[in-house]
Amino acid sequence: MAMAGVTLPKLQTIRLEYHDPGVLVMTFNRPERMNSMVPESYSEWKQVMEHTRGEPMIRVLVVTGSGRAYSAGQDLSAHAPQTTTTATTASVNQDIWRRNEVTRSLTRLLITSPIPIIAAVNGPAIGYACTTLALCDLVLSVESAMFRTPFAELAFCAEGCSSLTFPRILGPAVANDMILFGRSVNAREMHQRGFVARLVASDDQLLPTAVAVARELAGRPQEAINASRGLIRNQRYIDELLETNDAEMDELYRRMISDDAKLAVAQMFAKLQAKAKKQSVPSSKPKI
Repeated sequence: MAMAGVTLPKLQTIRLEYHDPGVLVMTFNRPERMNSMVPESYSEWKQVMEHTRGEPMIRVLVVTGSGRAYSAGQDLSAHAPQTTTTATTASVNQDIWRRNEVTRSLTRLLITSPIPIIAAVNGPAIGYACTTLALCDLVLSVESAMFRTPFAELAFCAEGCSSLTFPRILGPAVANDMILFGRSVNAREMHQRGFVARLVASDDQLLPTAVAVARELAGRPQEAINASRGLIRNQRYIDELLETNDAEMDELYRRMISDDAKLAVAQMFAKLQAKAKKQSVPSSKPKI
């Protein structure tokens, strides 16, 4: 797919649009599932990050979600409980390892992105979709958005470099509250604490505002922008992020194949299924 002389990959879970001069808008595009992320989502996001490195006309990346959510995080249906033997357990663990490595590589690409990344948070940002916001250069959000990292209730651990970035940006107390207790934090508090740079009052103005900001940045002298980004995101900080990413992903793999995590995911999956079933049952109350 080509737009204004820029060739873009055709993807299934992500929609891409190019805006002159030099702005690529990447939209999580599973609105019926609140843009929850399946394995293809991580692979395609990784593909986008790789593509931006080889396309000189792309100067800024804007990331947002379609519908009412930025992203609800990992789609637990990808971890639906199943009866396993020793052989299938090994196969499941190997699949988890492969997906873990895709996420590790994607996070590395976000850390080392040669172009600025602007996030336009249009609704709930949960899990990996929340933690990776701290790796963006600028975060814009609607006032109604909420941010949550439900790692503990799934028996997972911090990822997306959040064990490093959250305490530094939010402070240790709020970082612990989010990572250890899974507290939901609203956009206003995240703005007050410096995680969100700008609040946009009107939902329908979020993406136009983000694209306008991106165009402004893309139109400025790029050597100067790159120099400032290099000073802010200096090599020492990048190395620290990369080291944190590796430590988190190593531990996350151990967590995801643990009995605790399998039980927690099964319980959460059953809870979500029961909720969906209840919502699909017609009301027995007489119509008035």
